[in-house]
Amino acid sequence: MSNSPSSTSTTYIVVSGTLIVTLFAYIWQKQRTSKAPLPPSLPSEWLVGHLRSMPLGSDHTYFAKLGKDLHSDIISFTIMGRTTVVLNSAAAANDLLEKRSSIYSDRPSIMFITDEWLVDWRKAVSMCPYGPRHRNYRKMMNKFVSKSAAAVYHPYQEAEVHAFLKRLLVSTEKLEDDFRQVAGAIIMRATYGYRVQRADDPFVILAATTNANLMRAGLQSNSLVNVIPALKYIPPWFPGAQWKRDALEWRGQKEIMVDETFNWTKRQVREEKAESSIVQTLLEGIPESRMGVEDAEDHIKHIAGTMFPAGSETTVASFMIFVLAMTLYPEVQRKGQDEIDRVIGPDRLPTMTDQDSLPYVNAIIQEIVRWQPVTPLGMPHRTTQDDVYKGYLIPKGATVLGNVWAITRDPDIYPEPETFNPDRFYQTSTPPAPGFGWGRR
Repeated sequence: MSNSPSSTSTTYIVVSGTLIVTLFAYIWQKQRTSKAPLPPSLPSEWLVGHLRSMPLGSDHTYFAKLGKDLHSDIISFTIMGRTTVVLNSAAAANDLLEKRSSIYSDRPSIMFITDEWLVDWRKAVSMCPYGPRHRNYRKMMNKFVSKSAAAVYHPYQEAEVHAFLKRLLVSTEKLEDDFRQVAGAIIMRATYGYRVQRADDPFVILAATTNANLMRAGLQSNSLVNVIPALKYIPPWFPGAQWKRDALEWRGQKEIMVDETFNWTKRQVREEKAESSIVQTLLEGIPESRMGVEDAEDHIKHIAGTMFPAGSETTVASFMIFVLAMTLYPEVQRKGQDEIDRVIGPDRLPTMTDQDSLPYVNAIIQEIVRWQPVTPLGMPHRTTQDDVYKGYLIPKGATVLGNVWAITRDPDIYPEPETFNPDRFYQTSTPPAPGFGWGRR
């Protein structure tokens, strides 16, 4: 496509118009917040607010330090009329995201990640806005998230972990690949009834690629399209629009991952060869639902497509953190091994029924989650109405982030927080780290 003068002019008109709308949004925001102050923040600039103050990386450490500098566990930023609130303490996160979850359970629309013109994760369970689709997701997933329901898949977990342990006896040269294989195998089997046979399984590779693309999209959090939404219409050939070309490529790979894995299980069900799985159960339950077949299948494939890449990659990251911790703290490794030898012995491999008999191993797992949280900034929440907390206004539509990193570094809760010390969780009442977020999802 040629870079014609008419299309270029149209683009500039759209951008200019958006800037005018943004100016009015900024003025409206200032008027609304006059009834109560926003949480403490840095001095802002006219029109752009705190745009130039936002970090280019390591947001969690920046927000934690800024909270200390401002002497507040709740801080805010406003960029072109859009407010973001960061909660740097367990008390603030629990007060708002848990106790007032009815106000804070929505998800913000991060344009670059969720818009259908860009990467388009808008239908992902963790990112779709609060509404009918999200309520359908919760209803469909309820039967799989209870402790008793999860126990159905324990045999899958045990079989895959035992195979993984036997592979480690042969070689540890490709440890991360082995971790990815076992994590992918457990999730694929429970979600789709699909058995992963090797580390370079095409579905596992596809999930890893999709998740890596999502992480790259997350690094675009300061992209101008997030504050000037009309920029999404810029064509991919436009000069400087590499971000748009990336978005379209990543969207295509995501759609392949979501569709191909779902269609595999759908074929297995149709041919009456499907193993028990989440997708198989949901597909066979469609006739009893009130949704049409096409709508129900769209819900099912996005439920499964969300679980697959996110679950496998966060598990791999946790495994790698475990290896790092055991290398740096051999005394912890010895203590954990002693407990396993005492409880399980040398003649068998562990099973899920052993978990309650391994309190120190459980403490190691809790400390892994705290010491190096895989998601140092929890999933963003969005307010559905104005709220006031500690005398500060949290306006309707604000993005609210729980800073997991800051919370896990609170010395009043976790003394010597930079030290890996499972004893803090061993036979104590120390609260677990919020590694899995807050609220209703």
